Order: sequence, then structure tokens, then C-alpha cells
Amino acid sequence: MGEENENLNPTILVVDDTQDNLDLLEFALRRKPIRMLRAASGFECLDIAREQNPDVILLDIQMPGMDGFETLKRLREDELTAKIPVILLTAQKKDPVSIEKGLQLGADLYLTKPIDTEELLVRTRMLIRIRRAEAELVRIKADFMAMLVHDMRNPILIIKSFLELLLEDENMKFLSDDLKMIAGSALNSSSTMLNLINDILDLSKYESGNVPLQKLPQQIVNVVNDVLQQMVIQCRQKNITIKKHIAQNLPQVIIDGAKMEQALMNIVGNALKFTPEGGTITVSAGFSEDAVLEDGAAGPMIQIAVSDSGVGIPKEELPHVFDRYKQLSTAGLIRQKGTGLGLAICKLIIDAHEGKIKITSEVGKGTTVRILIPLGKALVH
Repeated sequence: MGEENENLNPTILVVDDTQDNLDLLEFALRRKPIRMLRAASGFECLDIAREQNPDVILLDIQMPGMDGFETLKRLREDELTAKIPVILLTAQKKDPVSIEKGLQLGADLYLTKPIDTEELLVRTRMLIRIRRAEAELVRIKADFMAMLVHDMRNPILIIKSFLELLLEDENMKFLSDDLKMIAGSALNSSSTMLNLINDILDLSKYESGNVPLQKLPQQIVNVVNDVLQQMVIQCRQKNITIKKHIAQNLPQVIIDGAKMEQALMNIVGNALKFTPEGGTITVSAGFSEDAVLEDGAAGPMIQIAVSDSGVGIPKEELPHVFDRYKQLSTAGLIRQKGTGLGLAICKLIIDAHEGKIKITSEVGKGTTVRILIPLGKALVH
């Protein structure tokens, strides 16, 4: 019973360029358990949807400037609005072309004018129930994966520790070279499996929202130094030169230092793997005075950039670098292969900090990964 009454007054954003239509619908809904928001254009719809996160958007197709189809496309491309259910509003009862196009763009349902308020209320509640059920399914799946992976982790960790002792113990010198090679191969395999398990565990936790961020004022230079200190030996083994450029007098940022280090460690680790011996990795941090985020917000931001002189990423693969389990074609050029989850985890961490992560690359010349943190999330001296 409590579940049914949890959202007795859903919020619906109605988008129509005709004010009279908005007035009439608002009047018709005055006694319905619906909170109505108004938008007179597609641009206004995008802004309100991001700020208010309505339960459902009722979107008119025919609007000047930006029509309903373009508005729907942009809603689905924005992470903050991508999952909001959208009901398309058509002027004709039989408009199969518009209906098909709208559904292909991601519309959930459609209604025709004039609007039946009872039908609108029923469909709105139905979409809200579906949205809740999908969210619950994702949570259950994430919890199950976390439990399963956690149970797998301990046996693999024990096997890895045993193999390490076997290969390092002075009393095991009697092992033949063949047995040492087999044990070494088993150790590498167990390490790869453990890394995959840890990444899946992290991914499940982040996606289910079970990892609260412990945000405190942090100096970016300390985060960068901690990460680079842990990479010193690996860089020496590959004869990789690390260059560091940190701007002076940067303000503290309100972040989870451990999580931000995890993200930066993944990025620097990738740069190290894909940079040949004798190459260079440059890590910089400073102000980005005119940076623009994907949502159009602009202004001063803190930027951390990691650039390498590695093999680079093909242009056609750049849109997919944050996909889970994605192995780039250039991975075949290196001996070590990752889990394909590192950058997906990085993006979840940066998103949780309300920042953005961007990648530019050119095959044969290298890759640059930029993390942007809005100045609003920083503490100015």
C-alpha cells in the first residue's frame, strides 16, 4: 500500500509552444494529483528537465526552433535526463510516421490532442511504476554481482598469495625451471583474475549507489603526488619519463581523495601500458578558465590532464572508450591487457563528483585524458 502512495503527486513537465494549450491543460489538471511544470520551447524543456528532474515529460512534436524530435534526442543524450520517461504529443490520431520516429528516438508512449487528463494520469503512473521497477532490477542485479564477485575474490587471493610464497621462498630452489615457469604463469593468471574481480566489484558498487563519497577539502597536488609515487617502479622498468606540471596556489577541491586517486591511478596506468619504452607521460593540474562541460556550463574549473606519447586511439573508437569490457584495437600492440573496466569506473567516479572526463587522441602520437571539476566544487582561498 505504501508503495502505491509513494508518489501520489507525480511531477509532469508539459512542453508546448502555445501558451493557451498550457493554460488549458493546467486548468484541467488543477484537481488532479499532478504537479505540472511548463516549458514553451525545447530549449526551456532541457533546462527545466535538468533542474527539476520531473517524473514524466509530455512533449509536443510540432514546435518552432527545436521540434519535439530534436528535443527528445537531446534529452536522451544528456546523462541527467536520459532516463526520464517521455510521452510524445501528436496532433493527429493516426500519424504512424511520427510515432515510429519518436519511438526510435527513445519515446516511451504517445498521446493525441485533445489530451484526456484521466488517460494522462494513468499513463504517467504506469511509467513511474516501470521506472521504479527497472531501478529496483538494476539494484538487485548489482547486489547479486557484488555478492558473487566478493565470494570469488577470497579463493583467488589465497591462490595468488600461495604462488607468490612458492616462487619467493628460499626453500623452493629445488623447483625445476619448467615448474617455476608454470607457477609464474599461474601467478600472472591469478593476478589478472583478481584485477578483474576487483574491477567488477567496484563497478557493481558504484552503479548500485552503495559507495558514499567521503568528500573533504583536498589539495590536487597531493592526489597527483600520491598516484605518481605508486607508479615510480613501473615507470623505471619501462624507462618511462614522468613530467609533472602543477599550477601554483590552486584552491582546495571538495572530493573523495581515495576515489579520485583510484580514477587517476587507472588513467596513469593506462598511459603507462600504452606508452612504449623510452616514452613520456605528462601529468598537469591547473585552472581551465574557459572550459565548457558537455551540458554547456562554462567557467573556471580545475583540470587534471594526463598526456602520453603512446600508440593512441583510433578516432572511430573514441566514443566507446568508456564502455564496459571494451578492449581497444590498439591493445593488441602491448603485452598486457586490462579488464576493460578501468575507464568505465573512472567515469562513474568523476560523474559522482559532478565533473567530466574527456579523451582526445591520435594514433601514433598519443592520448590525453582530462578531468574537469567545476570551480563551484572547489574551496577558494
